[in-house]
Amino acid sequence: MDTALRILLKSALRDRISLFWSVVLPVGLLIGLGIVFDSPEYRGRLLAGSAAMGVFFWALFGIAFETLSHRNRGVYKLLRATPFPTVAFVSSMTIARALIALLSGAVVIATGAVAFGVDVGWRESLLMLPVLLSGTLCFTCLGFLAANLAGNEAQVSMVCNLFSLPMLFVSEAFYSLDKAPHWLQGLSRVLPFSHFVDALRLSLEGDASGIVLPLLVLSGFTALFLVLAVVTFRWDAGGGEGLRPIARGIDME
Repeated sequence: MDTALRILLKSALRDRISLFWSVVLPVGLLIGLGIVFDSPEYRGRLLAGSAAMGVFFWALFGIAFETLSHRNRGVYKLLRATPFPTVAFVSSMTIARALIALLSGAVVIATGAVAFGVDVGWRESLLMLPVLLSGTLCFTCLGFLAANLAGNEAQVSMVCNLFSLPMLFVSEAFYSLDKAPHWLQGLSRVLPFSHFVDALRLSLEGDASGIVLPLLVLSGFTALFLVLAVVTFRWDAGGGEGLRPIARGIDME
């Protein structure tokens, strides 16, 4: 398993597209919006939202495309014929992605701390650790589910966008929903990304008791996504029939 972990970790570090979405884009948004909106209160929200977005994109899109690539190349079929457990391979891939997610979150938060003078001490750092791990695990399981529902790269991108865009836009990652319609506020509370943002913001504020509920909610969503990912798991590249009519319609256009 150590060898598989090292190989997968190197593979994750070579994923330049995912690294752009999880590090370069959040840092760019953090600096750009932080300069435009010169408010200490907003900069705290912006820091938590940017870091959460980076981890979210890395876990969801990164694991979805990597899982699809492994399936299409027959990696999972080969694993069935070897004594190496599939669960060990999947665990190694998850751990490798989690380590990079922690690194990407640390880069974004460190950038905010240096650029805008946000105070991030040892207490805040220790509180952020379980939050980042919980968020990474939750959205990694969602990424596995997205890969299982898709049959090719176009479909996996479409599924990931269907998952990510509503979560991102109805969250309070970059703006407040206090004056939004009640139904929109309610929708925000039933999506896991909002709880991830809340937990990360509270951890940056040093609120140890406040992060408990969001972490419990994230754990519940993790269990749900994991069950759905196991139920929909496919060993080979076949499947994704439910999305093929949509994909064919897009191709015809």
